[in-house]
Amino acid sequence: MKFLFVVPRYHTNLHYRAKTLIKHGHKVNVLAMYKGKSEDYDAVEPEILGYSWCFKLINRFVKKPKDQLMKNPFELRYAHPGFFKTFWRIKKINPDVLVIKNIQSIYSIFALIFGRLLGKKIIVLLQIDKYRPKQKSHSVDLVGKLFGAKVITPISGDRKYSNKNKNLLYIPYVVDVKDFDKTYFKDNKINIVCVGKFQERKGQLVLVKAINQLKDYFDLKLTLIGEEDEGKYTDNLLHYIKENKLSNIVERKIKLPHKEVLEFLKTQDLKTQYLLVLPSWDEAASVSVAEAMASKLAVLSTYDNGTRCYIEEGENGYIFKEKSVDDLLKILKQVFADRDKITQMGQRSFELAQENHSGQKFYEKFNKII
Repeated sequence: MKFLFVVPRYHTNLHYRAKTLIKHGHKVNVLAMYKGKSEDYDAVEPEILGYSWCFKLINRFVKKPKDQLMKNPFELRYAHPGFFKTFWRIKKINPDVLVIKNIQSIYSIFALIFGRLLGKKIIVLLQIDKYRPKQKSHSVDLVGKLFGAKVITPISGDRKYSNKNKNLLYIPYVVDVKDFDKTYFKDNKINIVCVGKFQERKGQLVLVKAINQLKDYFDLKLTLIGEEDEGKYTDNLLHYIKENKLSNIVERKIKLPHKEVLEFLKTQDLKTQYLLVLPSWDEAASVSVAEAMASKLAVLSTYDNGTRCYIEEGENGYIFKEKSVDDLLKILKQVFADRDKITQMGQRSFELAQENHSGQKFYEKFNKII
């Protein structure tokens, strides 16, 4: 079958899905508006449509944060390529299945309309809880009724609730899950990694403050991996690191390609990583949790991250309150005090990755939908 992904950009969480489909003999094309800075094109090279002249004109008059490098909320919601250009590219590629990310942007809405006009099977990718207090999403219901679309989410949510959207299906993120030998604590140092753009909501400062209170009790190394974004926030973070003499403990790695991030998570030397901490909030669904699990890392995440559902508390990681240095500090003390437990959690992470996040597991579930 031929699949066409219509997306704002070719995010790394799409890379694994496309790679799996290609591995199983399918053809995959990608239409994106722009390229990100840390994407992986090994499986497929996206075709960049760019922005329409109309949007470019309007966007010139939109007030944007001066120190923010990433896309602003207006751009994320209203940016779109030329409508006729998009329609003709979809028609020419002529996919069997149209895979559309999001249903709240102008770009995705028109892709849905074009898919319907061309009689295509449509799958929508969303990041919402399948099981949640609001048991029925009217938006999900509407795309099912109007466009015949099935909606996939990588977030299970809380199973104490029910789901009344028959077209909303849960399929966990897929990542590369390949076994490898991992030796823990070669130099007695506890190595921690945090992955995320340098934005306030990513919470690196919360983590660094917790590390500052633990530095005299444990031999620690923290690596922050991400892209520059909010200048003022980054300046505050760097100032805190310098003021508290943490430069020998906290290291930043900027603009690492996705491949290098994965290699770093699996490093087998004195810098072997043991623990991923995601202190972010307003985090729809971080794929880094699944990537870390496949790298045999224990995982700590806030409650305000959709993919916290991949964590079995006390088994392969823990969940803590967002924006709370004290709660994170309590969890870190508990984790650091038992190195054998860190090793066990890392191994359990890999077992869960094999069970839930392998390409084969993803394809079995995805194939039932198509």
